[in-house]
Formats: sequence, structure tokens, C-alpha cells
Amino acid sequence: MISTATVQFYDVVVFFHILGVVIGFGPTFAYALFAGMAAREGVHASLAVERAILRWNETGNTAGMIVILLSGIYLAADRWQFGDVFVSWGFVVIIALFGLVHGYFLPRERKLIAGLEAEADAAGPGGSRERPPELAAIDREVARVGMVAGIVIVVTIYLMTAKPFL
Repeated sequence: MISTATVQFYDVVVFFHILGVVIGFGPTFAYALFAGMAAREGVHASLAVERAILRWNETGNTAGMIVILLSGIYLAADRWQFGDVFVSWGFVVIIALFGLVHGYFLPRERKLIAGLEAEADAAGPGGSRERPPELAAIDREVARVGMVAGIVIVVTIYLMTAKPFL
């Protein structure tokens, strides 16, 4: 006997919620690898990677967070209580991540890019220069905060899927 699954609108929204997480945050887990590899190649490579990171955070990451927030509101309203731990946690985290991306990461990435542009100009078209200590310090700080954000995202994924407090 062949059974067929009934797909409900809720299921489609869950799909988009998960897709928002994968598309919006997936690339962010590789930022440190990209930046580290580029730093080995010199200031021009670092500048290209930092520009790509900035562009992704402005567009793809932000769009993903919007999808996560809107679909999360629907999912919570349809089947859950806003007071459920995983729902409340999710809303706090997505709002905090919006703030972190737009209030912390983007300004520092712009500052890093401005510094790298100055270094690239000084290095010339084929030159390769070491990153100045002040830019390296910004990079390390952003990497540490990014690691914390990544851990929070992983914990949130766990809470959303396992729902341990139900």
C-alpha cells in the first residue's frame, strides 16, 4: 500500500524557516577560514574577502534573518506558545543577531575594509603587505564575537529541534 503525505502550509513555513537559517547563517561559519586563507595571500586578497563578507552580511544574512523572524512568528502563532522556552529563546536570539550584525559586525567590517584599502593602495597593484596591528586586532575581535554568535546559533538550532523543555 502506498501512503501519501499531506503537506500543510505550516510544513512549508517550517521549510522556509530552516532554509533561512541555512542560507543566512551557513556562510558565516566559514568566514574565519576565508579571512585566514586570504590573509596568507596578502592585503589584496584580504580586501576581496572582507568586501564579500560585508556584502553577504548586508544582503544574504539580513534577508535570511528576516525570513527566520517572519516565519518564526507564524510558526509560534500557529502551533506553539510564545512563552515556550524554545520560542522565546528564538525570538531573543534573532533580535540579538540583527543587532549584532548591524550594530557590531557591519561597522567593524567597514572599518576593516577602509584600512585594507589604504594598505592595498600603499602596496600597489602587485604588492603584498602584512596587515597592520590595528587591523589585525579588529579582525581578532570580530572573530571572537563571531565564534560566540556561531555557538549561540548552534544552541538555538538544538533548542528548536530537540525542544528539551517541553
